[in-house]
Order: sequence, then C-alpha cells, then structure tokens
Amino acid sequence: MRSKVLIVDDETSIADLMKDALEFEGLVCHSLYSGNQAIEYLKDNTVDLVISDVRMPDGDGLDLLTFLNTLQDPPKLIFITGHSDYSEETLKEQGALQVRFKPLVVDEFISEVKAFFQP
Repeated sequence: MRSKVLIVDDETSIADLMKDALEFEGLVCHSLYSGNQAIEYLKDNTVDLVISDVRMPDGDGLDLLTFLNTLQDPPKLIFITGHSDYSEETLKEQGALQVRFKPLVVDEFISEVKAFFQP
C-alpha cells in the first residue's frame, strides 16, 4: 500500500505544486485549501501524513491540529508557515512532528517527506 499525504494550504498554487512533486515521488496525495476542508475530509478518510500551513482563513492549522489530537490514531503533522510569530517549540509540544518556514527549499523538503516513510 502506498503512503498517503494530505496537503493543506490556502495558497492553492503551493498546495498543488507540493501535491504534484510528492506524487512524482510515488506518494498518494490530496490537496485542500483550508483547515475546515481538511477536517471534513479526515472524518471519512485516513492519511499517514498531513502537511499544513498554519495561517489560513476558514479553519487554520491550529484548528486542524486540535482535531487531529482527538483521533485515536492521528496522522503525523508537518506545519509550514511564512510567519515567525509561531514558536516551533510550542507547535511541536502541541503535536506537530516538524515545523518548516517558508520559503521552502523544495528538493530538501521533498527529501524530508520521503524520509518520513522510509523504515
């Protein structure tokens, strides 16, 4: 079974670019554009990893993280953000696996995501 990734970012071009890049690497990906869309999606679908922006209208990444923490077997979460007002330490304490700041170095980020799925 191939690994499943959900990408959530209100900047649709970023979400779709990440989706395409990770699918090229063999992952099954789905992209959504708000935290609320992701919460609704995750009520009926399972994924192994969520990559989410922190700041978004219509449900931000923190709302999504709160929802993930209610699941019995939650997927891992990597936050991406362009705002330095979020403490990496605080986000990790709340359950984020990693926090990456924009702009991302795409090749490095894809390698990090791929490494997450390697034994």
